[in-house]
Amino acid sequence: MSLLLVDGYNIINTWPELEILCREDLGAARAKLADILSEFVPLLWKKIIIVYDAYQVKGKPRVYREGKNIEVVFSGAGQTADAFIERLVANLRELGEEVEVASSDYQEQNLVIWKGGRRISARELRERLLSSRKDLQKFVLPAPRDLLDDRLSETIKILLEKWRRE
Repeated sequence: MSLLLVDGYNIINTWPELEILCREDLGAARAKLADILSEFVPLLWKKIIIVYDAYQVKGKPRVYREGKNIEVVFSGAGQTADAFIERLVANLRELGEEVEVASSDYQEQNLVIWKGGRRISARELRERLLSSRKDLQKFVLPAPRDLLDDRLSETIKILLEKWRRE
């Protein structure tokens, strides 16, 4: 099972529901992306790392843990999310990890493949998640049956209980 690295702003600006939310509240769009992706760990990936550009912010990369198997990272000063992802792919591949990168940036995709990772576009990621969600719904327990007890008024229930005890 592979790791998924996500170019956060690339996905937010590509998925319609996140793009609309981003116009109102960027933080909410980032949180929504993390929520959506967290549904699929560890079903599709053993870990997901969402990377955002913070190249104009001073300091080192900042890591925020969203959950057990999902991290949100803001790149460090003078470093783009693309550069951070490329370096991370190279390092993880050296450790023998399978790495998949979600980005629709053509140059980023080529560099990921060159570094030994796999690429998936924003559209393909969205389709995979929707397809997986449909597959999972097949295994969810069916809705409870419509029981007579649920449709009876309290008065009728009391009356029937009284008759049962007689």
